[in-house]
Amino acid sequence: MIPSLGRSWLVWACAALFFCYQFLLRVSPSVMTHELMADFCLGACDLGTLVSFFFYAYVGLQLPVGVLLDKFSPRLLLICAALVCTGGSLLFASAETLMVASIGRFLIGAGAAFGFLSCMKLGALWFPPQRIAMVVGLTLLLGFFGATLGSYPLSFLVDALGWRQAVWVTAGGGVCIALLVALVVRDHPPKNLKAYIEQHHAFGNPPLSIGEGLKIILKKAQTWLLAFYGFLMFVPLVGFSDIWGVPFLIKVHNMDKGPASLSISFLYLGVALGTPLFAFLSDRFHQYKISLFGSALGALIPFMMIIYGPELPSISVILTLFIAGIMLGGQFMTYSIVSEINPLTVSGMATGFQNMICLLSGVIFQPFIGWLLDLFWEGAYENGVMIYSGATYQMALTSVVIALLFAIIASLFVREAYPERD
Repeated sequence: MIPSLGRSWLVWACAALFFCYQFLLRVSPSVMTHELMADFCLGACDLGTLVSFFFYAYVGLQLPVGVLLDKFSPRLLLICAALVCTGGSLLFASAETLMVASIGRFLIGAGAAFGFLSCMKLGALWFPPQRIAMVVGLTLLLGFFGATLGSYPLSFLVDALGWRQAVWVTAGGGVCIALLVALVVRDHPPKNLKAYIEQHHAFGNPPLSIGEGLKIILKKAQTWLLAFYGFLMFVPLVGFSDIWGVPFLIKVHNMDKGPASLSISFLYLGVALGTPLFAFLSDRFHQYKISLFGSALGALIPFMMIIYGPELPSISVILTLFIAGIMLGGQFMTYSIVSEINPLTVSGMATGFQNMICLLSGVIFQPFIGWLLDLFWEGAYENGVMIYSGATYQMALTSVVIALLFAIIASLFVREAYPERD
């Protein structure tokens, strides 16, 4: 019989709240693209590079953060991470130059690097393996709820106060979360639950050095295949939703900023609901692989409709992106697979590697799509800001469709790894 998990869920909820907060900070530039381009005199590629500084820190720190979480106190690291996000936000909001703004985004990404990995590490420490898929699903549910807050609701704050003042307001969240984590979170569960978890993990809890653990992780071909799949499946989120989705919808589907940002919020709401849904289905049918294939195929169709289809009414755009978001939720089963196929003592490092490769797509595709926009730009300006045509957006966002096509192919080669232990 599994010991009571009530305290486990409370500890997880505090970490997941920080993950929700850092997601809001990550996607917030999507509702201030015009303001940022005007304030810093940027083209699309320059804006993509500025926004992607978040991912430079986030991606670069995934393996070090995984190692830190395996070796030191997740609670203390989570407190520090929340405060770093606050500091980065304050610096970004007060920046007068592009360099300072970039450093601010970099610091936000550095703090955010602890978000998901802290949830996964605490989940591995506080939950038995057959609950990890649901922990992943619910974690991402809260995370993508943060993304919805960083789209439509934040757009009102930006319009009402200006982008700088809006970022100042969001900066306070990090301090509140740091205090909550300090009060509630602990690094280890009670002895009876800890013994049960270690007994039921596939690889137990063998002592491994950093080098030994990394060697085990990187020697597995499935580790690399799952990372490649995740990299491709993150492109619709980091390349479309996080930055270029709102201006694309304004131009191609003739939407106002409010409905366009609401559409992106519904995409993230779809992901938030789809992730635990796929986790439930995986638990119900004891399969991971079908989730990965269905996720990629199911997301491709609505994205093709949005990118290449005719101008749609706002309600149709919202519904289509909501469905796309639900289907994108299945990709996050890769974290459950990575956690399952590696020893418990290196679960943080393994999840960090997966997350690092996935979010590398932000480093590459945010400026790359901006570069494509500049490449096909037709020379139009409005109030000193470069303006891109609908056809230019469609050509640039074809990269999203291509990524999903390759993800479908990659999913066919993933081996099933659902845990059969009770």
